[in-house]
Amino acid sequence: MTKRRRRALAAALSALGLAAALKGAAAVRDAPAPAPAGAASCAELSPAALRGRRIFHHGALASGEPVEGRLGASGAALHGKAAACAGCHGRSGDGTSEGGVAAPPLTPEQLFAADRAGGAYTAETLAIAVRDGRAPAARDLHLVMPRYRLDRAHLDDLYAYLRCVGRDADPGVSPEALRLGAALPLTGRFAAAGAAARDVLAAAFAEVNAQGGVFRRRLELVVADSEDTLDGAAATSRLLDQRVFALVGSVWSGDGDAAARLAADEVPLVGPLGSGLPASDPGDGVVFHLQPGLDTLARVAVAHLAGAPAPSGAEALLVVHPAGPRGDAFLRGARSEALRRGLPAPVSLPFEPGRFDAAAAADAAARLRPRAVLLAGEGDELSRWLAAPSPPATRPRPRPALYAPAFLMRRDPGSLRLAAAARLLLVHASPTDEAERLDLLSLASFLERHRVPPRHTAFQASAYAAARVLVEALKRAGAHLTRPGLVAALEELRGFDPGPGPAITFGRNRRVGAYGASLTGVDPASNDVSPVSAWVEVVP
Repeated sequence: MTKRRRRALAAALSALGLAAALKGAAAVRDAPAPAPAGAASCAELSPAALRGRRIFHHGALASGEPVEGRLGASGAALHGKAAACAGCHGRSGDGTSEGGVAAPPLTPEQLFAADRAGGAYTAETLAIAVRDGRAPAARDLHLVMPRYRLDRAHLDDLYAYLRCVGRDADPGVSPEALRLGAALPLTGRFAAAGAAARDVLAAAFAEVNAQGGVFRRRLELVVADSEDTLDGAAATSRLLDQRVFALVGSVWSGDGDAAARLAADEVPLVGPLGSGLPASDPGDGVVFHLQPGLDTLARVAVAHLAGAPAPSGAEALLVVHPAGPRGDAFLRGARSEALRRGLPAPVSLPFEPGRFDAAAAADAAARLRPRAVLLAGEGDELSRWLAAPSPPATRPRPRPALYAPAFLMRRDPGSLRLAAAARLLLVHASPTDEAERLDLLSLASFLERHRVPPRHTAFQASAYAAARVLVEALKRAGAHLTRPGLVAALEELRGFDPGPGPAITFGRNRRVGAYGASLTGVDPASNDVSPVSAWVEVVP
């Protein structure tokens, strides 16, 4: 139950003195009742029941619009997740008792049994109860039960799901096995990286299976070839057609149609690979990123800059970024952290993706004389910036610090020499300290144990971390496994160590597992990349 809803319910109880009503509601939980007819049909939910499940678990209609309700005739308004039935009645409909408020069970045995006190619910009487707050036999439900604004079609969807709540089985789930999918490039130029990630996922699941599986379910990996792309949208669609339960370590670009289908089918994707980093935290949905977004990298760069002395006459921050959602998120992160640190608002210098004019950008920076330049991109923008000739100086000026995401950096000797001369600081989405080195040694031991050759280390480390996060969430989700239950278990992860990479924390409105970064620089004497800071956390 959400804090907002709990406060509203407690206030209503205190004002209305409904202890007796709640006592009666709680008593229903213990009333024995036979299983309703047709329960076996819950092995595969109907389209109506799937729509009803979104209402029950997420407070959302199939269209994505939030469900709306109100406590009593004129009480506090609720909408979206705060209005979800599962928030009070539990993910399996078993009822809860939290914060002094008892919510009765909504299982089929309780609602639809022929000998139920007051009569079994029908589609009609359930609609009246949900919409108007009146139970069968015209008994008023207590006022802490929201009155929902749902039309009859949505009420019928909810009725269809309530006949199965607690016994519904999602695609890919059987008593013996759990089918999990990954979209990975197995042909084309990225085939070696895709195969490296596949082998790690398979080895991680084999290790779990050797220990008895998860609640005695064997983990099965189904891989769809994304071919010569790191997009994964078409391969993801094929995996859903093959009825996998969830996706793990899949390549992902955030394609709109693929994201819409994942959301509509409530299919979690844990630890997407191959798309760089998320632009920012989407706040909800079914895609759980393990690494921080581009906005967070920019925030850490500004936080580091704020702790360094400012050269005389150089105060401005210049953000050079591609136009579009990802570049805009980078700029937004820099601006929010600058405001928080009391620094001047950064100046934006956008460029069209794929059309970066490094010489013009360097000339603009020379005219501005900034304290620092934050550079974002998706390709060779950093290399072109480092190679661009410096504009002629009309007067001495301090050289600005240069920050860029680490994934933009090429590691050839020439690029490292230019990076050292430019005082480049690389912002990493993973820790670069001794603890991370030990985690990578642990990964190397895992690979050796399973006879997986080490290659494409970034892909292998990301796949390993994604597998560990998913397995932990599956264990926490319990034996009655559903996709909403897995999402809820992921939301409950706090400070989980996945091995390589940062500790992971998710939440009800948090889908990026880490808010922080670390920095490295290039030593001018040796051209070696070395840590400049430990992991820097920023406030979500």
